[in-house]
Amino acid sequence: MGRNKIGLQFEGWKELLSGIEKASGESALKEAASDALKASKNIVNEKVKNALSKSNLPAKGRYSREPHLISFLDTDSNVEWSGYTGEINIGFEMDGEGIISVFLMYGTPKMNPVKGLKAAFYGKKTKKEVAEIQKEAINKYIQRNLGG
Repeated sequence: MGRNKIGLQFEGWKELLSGIEKASGESALKEAASDALKASKNIVNEKVKNALSKSNLPAKGRYSREPHLISFLDTDSNVEWSGYTGEINIGFEMDGEGIISVFLMYGTPKMNPVKGLKAAFYGKKTKKEVAEIQKEAINKYIQRNLGG
């Protein structure tokens, strides 16, 4: 099962996190990175929910299963750590009917893709917003816990 993952995307994140680790250790580094990843996931999930509004769906949502589809949106905020690599899953659970999201994202021969759904995950604007949110979340962590 393919899964989308999100990582830290702003410039200078390595230096910022190594400074946190030097000041407070590995657990502080992981906590700061986890805060940033969770904030990123929240932004992406909001963009996906906005893209799935009835006006964007085929036939203006007349045959929509959109509320049901949103229930397959991955809302689990656990960050998986493997050494110093932290990952958080984004996107839809592909078990059951989450596969519908693929057809909505890329379209079918008889249906155009849902406007803005692919951009909610892969768009330049989304990547820029995610980078800003991550930077902000780490800076908040530093101010809150390290007095910076």
